[in-house]
Amino acid sequence: MCLKRWAFCNISVIPGMRSWKKYYLHRSNLESKMKSGQPSVDYTCKAIRGHNGVIYEMAYLSEKEHMFATGKVKSTVCTVSSDGTVRAWNIQEGKQIWSSPQQGFPLVGIITFPAFNLAATSDTEGTIKLWHGTTGEQLSTVSVSSIPSCMVAYTIKNNPFLMVGTEEGSLHTLAATDLSQILYKKLFQKCGIKLSLCSPNGQWILVCPGNAAFSPKVFNIYYATQPEDDDLMLSSPLPITNYCRMMCWLPAESARIAILYKNEMFHIDSFDIVIEKSKYKKKITGSFSCRDIFHGPFTSCILLEK
Repeated sequence: MCLKRWAFCNISVIPGMRSWKKYYLHRSNLESKMKSGQPSVDYTCKAIRGHNGVIYEMAYLSEKEHMFATGKVKSTVCTVSSDGTVRAWNIQEGKQIWSSPQQGFPLVGIITFPAFNLAATSDTEGTIKLWHGTTGEQLSTVSVSSIPSCMVAYTIKNNPFLMVGTEEGSLHTLAATDLSQILYKKLFQKCGIKLSLCSPNGQWILVCPGNAAFSPKVFNIYYATQPEDDDLMLSSPLPITNYCRMMCWLPAESARIAILYKNEMFHIDSFDIVIEKSKYKKKITGSFSCRDIFHGPFTSCILLEK
């Protein structure tokens, strides 16, 4: 019953969970409270006050510490703002834990590494900075020479990495512990980049250009740390004929990506990403799995696998 209703759940990795029955009862109770939504009964609301500008992004710094059926929760969130500061907050109490000194430019992006207690920020001038999650101390800084359009975090063999796409169409892979550059690659000419999250099997990131003249490609994160294997780093362009509006990995498959885009009508195409091996070489391919066509308009979209 649990897997039919919540296909993503895996009780073996949930702290405090010992049986499917316990998970079912807790999850059902949680969904009931979310449905009724009575303030101060089913949820509490805390205001975050301290920034002197617009909060552009936020990210959880704490790991998943929720203990099912006990109510024990500890959540720490980091925020970045146009006031040029990054701040950490205790969400349950609505209190600020630390704040960075004001930076020279607005901070517009943030990515966190909860397992390593680190946070990385980007500003409007292309500077990436690394912060200690407990103290807020600045640990490292690097410039990517262009405004970052997106950042994605991932790990390989317990080592954290940061991938940064820029408005000039370049891709940077950095070691997240000190922001040392591992890889630089120019993918598109004067075209912003949008990155997906890492695939469920921890191997792939989809790179979507901000210009409909170019098609998206799939990036193999393992070979990004070994630049000598350049042929296995990027796939051939996927057969998407317009700008990607939305994209997500389908959680029940190891490497199936769904992409929402528009020609005259909206389309959703999905692809299974694999490395094909032949006698003489290997190559990354995206095999077409399904298509759906429908009318819009859409301002946002969430894709769920049945």
